Amino acid sequence: QNHLIARAGWMMGAGPKKDKKFVQKIIQQIKNGEKELYVVDDKFGTPTYTQDFAKNVKLLLEKEFWGVYNMVCEGVTSRLEVAQEILNILTLQDEIKITKVTSEFFKKEYFTKRPSSERLICKKLELRNLSVMRHWKTALKEYLDEYYCDYI
Repeated sequence: QNHLIARAGWMMGAGPKKDKKFVQKIIQQIKNGEKELYVVDDKFGTPTYTQDFAKNVKLLLEKEFWGVYNMVCEGVTSRLEVAQEILNILTLQDEIKITKVTSEFFKKEYFTKRPSSERLICKKLELRNLSVMRHWKTALKEYLDEYYCDYI
């Protein structure tokens, strides 16, 4: 039997009604009028846009390439850098302050320990010249434009 298993880092793509992940939490704080965001600087990974993920899965299925694949957007980042980029995209970097904190700051809210790095690389996709994953900053901007332009 042929199997395809695709793995991703933390995803973005459901929009404000369904998304419960990091990007949505930052956007919700902005919508609520917060002027200071507390963001961890000790968690690393790559946000992955579900649109890019789905396009790459479709391509693998069409080409009939089977196996296990990591599919994440290009680039490596931290949650802090993602929050900064959100403010830059929304041109709010001068209006909202980001305060760096460690994961210890949120230990009551997130009591289950999370790995410091959720980084993945798309080595198998790249070796087969089949990666259509874009840089995370490009994908983040498209995601915000698509789902959040009228939200805030």
